[in-house]
Amino acid sequence: MKGFLRRHQLMLLLLLTICSCTELEEKSSIPDHEVYIKTFGNDYTTLRIAGNSISYIPSQNSVYPTNFRFGFGGVLIYRDMEDKIHACDLACPVEATRNILVEVKMPFATCPSCGSKFDLTFGFASPCEGPAKETLKKYNAIDNGTAIIASY
Repeated sequence: MKGFLRRHQLMLLLLLTICSCTELEEKSSIPDHEVYIKTFGNDYTTLRIAGNSISYIPSQNSVYPTNFRFGFGGVLIYRDMEDKIHACDLACPVEATRNILVEVKMPFATCPSCGSKFDLTFGFASPCEGPAKETLKKYNAIDNGTAIIASY
């Protein structure tokens, strides 16, 4: 009987260990789209300062390198108040359309349609007002010392 219990205890411990080590992916209403933006020059200088941000939105009036990819609604790259770099989609997760983008006035991003407000202070992009229940869709962002690269 002791061997039977030990075997089951060992199996339960193994199962709990495996389950606790898996990372849960955050779900988003915003569909997956390729992202690649590499800042340089004045954009890089601007984004080196805590509390600054730049929105990258493809339009007829903007000239971006042909290899840039803008996610679903455009990409916001920002440096939080702890001096860490972040990137997220500009599409509001409540509206989930490319036509309604959050407006950024650091340290908040606000949806002009539903009124959801997202706190960017520490990089979480979490909703703090309005109907939104999920964060802005997050992308990878790194500062390699000569450029900031956002990708997905």
